[in-house]
Amino acid sequence: MSAPLRVLTLLPIVAACSHGWQSPQAPPEPLPTMRITVTLVQVDAVVTDSAGRHVPDLKADDFELLQDGQPQKITHFSYIPQSPARAAEPKPAKNAPQAPPGAPALVQPGQVQRTVALVVDDMALSFENLVRTRDALHKYIDHEMQPGDLAALVRTGGGVAILEQFTSDKRILSEAVDLLKWKFFGRAGVLPINPVGGGEQGPQAAPEALDYGYNLAALGALATLEQVIEGMKRMPGRKSIVFISDSLRVNPEIIDAMDQITDLANRSAVSIYAVDPGGLRAESPISPQNRQVYVPDQTTRRFPGLDQQPEDQFSMQEGLNYLASRTGGIFYHNTSDIPGAVRGAIDDQLGYYLLAYSPAEGTFGGNPRAPKFHKVTIRVKRAGLKVRWKSGFEGVPDDEAEAEALSGPKTREQQLAEALASPFAATDINVRLTCLFLDQKDTGPVVYSMLHFDGKDLSFIQEPDGAWNSSVDVVTLAYRGLKQPLRQTQQVRPIHVSDELYRRSLKEGFVLNYVTPVKEPGTFIIRAVVRDPATQRIGSASQVIQVPDVRKGQLAMSGINIRQATPDLLERLGYTPTPANGQVEEWHEGGPSLRRFLAGQQVAFGYVVINPRLHETPKKARLRADVYVYRNGKVFYTSSPSHNLQAAPDDPARYFGGGVLKLGSGLPTGEYILQVTITDELAPKKKNRVSQWMDFEVVDPTAAAQAAQGPR
Repeated sequence: MSAPLRVLTLLPIVAACSHGWQSPQAPPEPLPTMRITVTLVQVDAVVTDSAGRHVPDLKADDFELLQDGQPQKITHFSYIPQSPARAAEPKPAKNAPQAPPGAPALVQPGQVQRTVALVVDDMALSFENLVRTRDALHKYIDHEMQPGDLAALVRTGGGVAILEQFTSDKRILSEAVDLLKWKFFGRAGVLPINPVGGGEQGPQAAPEALDYGYNLAALGALATLEQVIEGMKRMPGRKSIVFISDSLRVNPEIIDAMDQITDLANRSAVSIYAVDPGGLRAESPISPQNRQVYVPDQTTRRFPGLDQQPEDQFSMQEGLNYLASRTGGIFYHNTSDIPGAVRGAIDDQLGYYLLAYSPAEGTFGGNPRAPKFHKVTIRVKRAGLKVRWKSGFEGVPDDEAEAEALSGPKTREQQLAEALASPFAATDINVRLTCLFLDQKDTGPVVYSMLHFDGKDLSFIQEPDGAWNSSVDVVTLAYRGLKQPLRQTQQVRPIHVSDELYRRSLKEGFVLNYVTPVKEPGTFIIRAVVRDPATQRIGSASQVIQVPDVRKGQLAMSGINIRQATPDLLERLGYTPTPANGQVEEWHEGGPSLRRFLAGQQVAFGYVVINPRLHETPKKARLRADVYVYRNGKVFYTSSPSHNLQAAPDDPARYFGGGVLKLGSGLPTGEYILQVTITDELAPKKKNRVSQWMDFEVVDPTAAAQAAQGPR
């Protein structure tokens, strides 16, 4: 058996950056959600003991269920268990090479364990609390997120464009957190400022609300919550919204909005967990056990007793408690452990009971524009247990017409828009997106993208002359977090190929190349959707790419271009091609858009180093390249350091590097990551290292041959 991996030499190859690929999986059956029909009402409940642990062993007889105070017979009962606990990964050895923080592929529905929207009410956070929130969210993202978590960050003061970015990629979420800024004009108000020498601020000082209208800002925050719930409605399983806010007053003017949100959240299997990030205050914590919960009178739509309460912290935050308690969530009051609150909210999704009953006559009907809100109460008969549930619903059954519309035919525009906005990859057409960062004199910084899609997934019509015709709808979208406007392109690409090319495309597919200029550095999200108009099959892919800042002479590195080292290429370099499993010819899956190789093949990779420091005389850089290969997150291979990078003949600020990676004949199949770290030995130590990575796959030759055979 030959050595598993070895680098033969370095060579100049134009570089690029790619994204991980994941085999499509069949979506599982969706978990049950709250159903409200004229014959069945289904609600979920979480039961915990005195230590806050979920209790999984209850029976239907252990529950009492009431609607509007009247007992109801439980006709359906089940428990949705928690998923097995994931063991913590061991810490790597000190100074051991760390696997690059890769951008994972779009999560498939069957892989999602927990879904959460982090809604930051930046219109109602003080400066101190916003800073505390920003730091805490970074800690949660860096240390608490687990594989299978799907998250998005939304600002009430910045719209919900970020909702399209439900992701398991920590870089996207971290950049969104960095964009959180304090709103001077927010409804939290500002503390009065004493004149110089005016002495200490008295204990009775309170924030002065700006006089543009508290209710208007509060309704805007609630509208954002409603949009987020709508966006999560069709996502699988039970979902959480973590709503971080200093205050949300309850008054008759916003009762309707809160009732509508409660009803929508309950129907969408969404629980709201409110978090007050203010830390320890003198007031007692708010909870249903130690403070009164005010329920609106259904006739007057007012809160009896609330008008007589003083304007204290309780009344300022009662709306947060109200939303959490009515949707089965928790209100974390005055907490300094925001990451713990977020973790608790997400963990609370798993392990709950589903209870259903037949609603009483008269539950539905009346004025559809002002439906009655029916209060649901669940009690546990076993002593010492606590139960949380979704507290009710409006007297309107689930919209059957809407359900038929969702399951019925959609227009072309609806199909494309839904695929672009979905956090999951559409897999009816096998699509792979590879994005390449390039920086050249004539173009400046650009993202060069290769969109590969399978030919056997498309429908073709043969012409009398033997040629084959087809077409695809292609929509691409690129944006940078919340800051940069969306850039979207849409086109219909006709396909006309000879019979020979048609048969070749059934095995090799098609590649569409396009370029996206990037004026500023940062983390970009590139999305692409391919649709077959004849069959309405759709495939989608998403790529996260980091564009370095090359404007002020900072050391940077392009992505890594990787492809099979063909016999022609090796001969030009002076090497004798080595047969791989009896074949030496070029293999179509070894191109840069797919990067799938056979054990025994040789793989070429290349990159460009940008803005290295140069000696004054002669003007030459001193660069060191270290190559690592990772498998399953651990170092699988390390090369010897190399200093053979070559200066570009027409640009001294660019150096080319690369190599040929020899895959051993016994190399295990699976996914690998190739990482190249460049050290500029002339630059200051804090700014002398940059890294890039590229994933590739080693496949079984028999399985690969079977997958490449003809149309389905």
